[in-house]
Amino acid sequence: DAAVTAENTLREFMQTLSKTFAHLPIGLAIFDKDRKLQMFNPALVELSTLPPDFLTRRPTMLAVLDAMRDRNLLPEPKDYQSWRRQIVEMERAAASGLFQENWALPDGQTFRVTGRPHPNGGLALMIEDISGEMQRSRRYRSDLEISQSVIDQLSEAIVVFDQGGHLVWCNSAYTALWDHDPSASMNDSTIRTVTAQWKTRTAPTQLWVEIDEFIHTIGAREAWAKDLRLLDGRLLSCSVAPVAAGATMIAFRTTARGVVEPVSATAAR
Repeated sequence: DAAVTAENTLREFMQTLSKTFAHLPIGLAIFDKDRKLQMFNPALVELSTLPPDFLTRRPTMLAVLDAMRDRNLLPEPKDYQSWRRQIVEMERAAASGLFQENWALPDGQTFRVTGRPHPNGGLALMIEDISGEMQRSRRYRSDLEISQSVIDQLSEAIVVFDQGGHLVWCNSAYTALWDHDPSASMNDSTIRTVTAQWKTRTAPTQLWVEIDEFIHTIGAREAWAKDLRLLDGRLLSCSVAPVAAGATMIAFRTTARGVVEPVSATAAR
């Protein structure tokens, strides 16, 4: 009686798990210690395109992945031996709880594959279709590149600081004007470290203090502008304006008055 009760309890538990897994959008395959398939959900059938009758015969993990490979649902290595070696390494990493990888498929799909150890030496393999996520990510990067390319065409030197005073973006005109390329430095550029560099190239001005205070002001802010003078005699107009998320944009442009007498470095200090 105890054995029958335990068997019924186990069967009910497995049915409950199966019903739960059936609603997951992520394909799930659970293999035992011998790497034979013990459980799978409908999402796995959909993602792998493997026939259910094949999966219900409890194929090995290698057989499942081999069948997916025949359907071009695995990244294709240069040769079969390297593919087998890759599967062995994946199984070893998954058994240690360390495996997660994105598979770029020949048809443009992208699968995120995660392997996790399962009780009694088993292994759980999860396959998620992240093609939409990857497309959005690529589109986002493309939009950023286009935006940067467009802004780099402007003659104005533009730099943006976030609400905490950290430099988050600038264009090529800014880099040329101030000889400062934030991407080339490992250090975090803040408004105070940047204005310290600006001071070495300009006549004395209270502008930098005012900009610092403006960036750290919380609440409503209004755009404003002020002129400054470089040591080489050029006059610049500096425009300061609030932008989204509490950030601040600063733009420098040459004024209509052009160039006056240079200021010596000694006089500036």
